[in-house]
Amino acid sequence: MYNRRTVLALALSGGVAACGFEPVYKQGSTASDLQGQIAIDLVKGRNGFELRQQLEDRLGRAEPAAPYVLTFKLTITESGLAVTEDEGTTRTNLIGTAAFTVRRKDTQAIVFEDSVRNITAFGSTSETYPSSVAERDANVRLSKALANQIAQRIAISSNGWAG
Repeated sequence: MYNRRTVLALALSGGVAACGFEPVYKQGSTASDLQGQIAIDLVKGRNGFELRQQLEDRLGRAEPAAPYVLTFKLTITESGLAVTEDEGTTRTNLIGTAAFTVRRKDTQAIVFEDSVRNITAFGSTSETYPSSVAERDANVRLSKALANQIAQRIAISSNGWAG
């Protein structure tokens, strides 16, 4: 007797193979060759530093002769979600947008630019310390999410500009 999962997995794998799917980071691919080839500009502020660190984790620490440089502009806004009767906010959304550009170091020519957006939330109380810890944690989560999106966009598009 056939297992439904096995049949479904075989059917899906046949469809994926037929569409020409290739892993983005397979050995020898443009995306895997970009590891350590993109220097990331410094950005002021704790959130900018956090995003830069997360990007280095995903793209690799740049080698001295890295041919590309990544610059980004990070914007984070807050909006209250849950408001108490006495006008206190107990749940806050953090909305992050990162506009980024990849340039060739030698010519400063833009090879890729895009922007990503993500949202995370945190809860707060009347206590200052737990609220600040929750907000800091939300900023870190937001930086990780934005870094993942940026790295994915760079990897997916790299076939068209890196080489």
